[in-house]
Amino acid sequence: MPAKRTRASKVAVHGKRATPLVEALAPDSKDPRWVRVLVTDVARAVARLPREALTEMRLDVGTAWTPATAKRVQDFVVHRQAREAALGLLAKSSQSAGSIKQKLTARKFDAAIVAKVTDELTEDGWLNDDRHAEDRAGSLAAKRPGLSEEAAAGLLEAQGVDRTRARRQGLRVSVDAASRSSGLDLARRAIRARGKKSAYAVATMLARRGVDEALIMDALSKEGFDVES
Repeated sequence: MPAKRTRASKVAVHGKRATPLVEALAPDSKDPRWVRVLVTDVARAVARLPREALTEMRLDVGTAWTPATAKRVQDFVVHRQAREAALGLLAKSSQSAGSIKQKLTARKFDAAIVAKVTDELTEDGWLNDDRHAEDRAGSLAAKRPGLSEEAAAGLLEAQGVDRTRARRQGLRVSVDAASRSSGLDLARRAIRARGKKSAYAVATMLARRGVDEALIMDALSKEGFDVES
């Protein structure tokens, strides 16, 4: 009488050790474009993959689920997770390569994966440090009018712009005509609102906030204060 076939018999044999097989590629109930990889003698799915990745992963029903196969699939899954996380960050706001690396590392992704994803996104045009620095500088000029070059550069560095680009864009912010005009108007209104007794205290406060010193002096002068003495 032939032996009864059991679930445990569906394995590939390498030497003396039995290796599990991919038993099924089951459609994911939440999204049929994805499949769950089921392996013999494992109760739960060992991976969830998009269908188009199966060829790249060299996976099919009957494929031996070796440690090398498991690692290949795991590396693919983690890489995809890191890339999706990075794209999610970019969807919310402009990012530099440095800020993406920092945030992915904070999410506990491996350094090699972080470097790979950052390089890929840079090559694909998703990451562009020059464009990021320009975008941040433009936003800063609009939101914080009248900033000095030094203050603007420091704020840009705090937002993830590298020092060289921050200094270059800090100069751009400090000479932006619209930003300086808005900054002058704001400074004059602040000085006027506080009156003559506290005008210089307002000027000091503006300086602490990074407003350009020459612009503050101009605001005081236009409000009738003697700034030469």
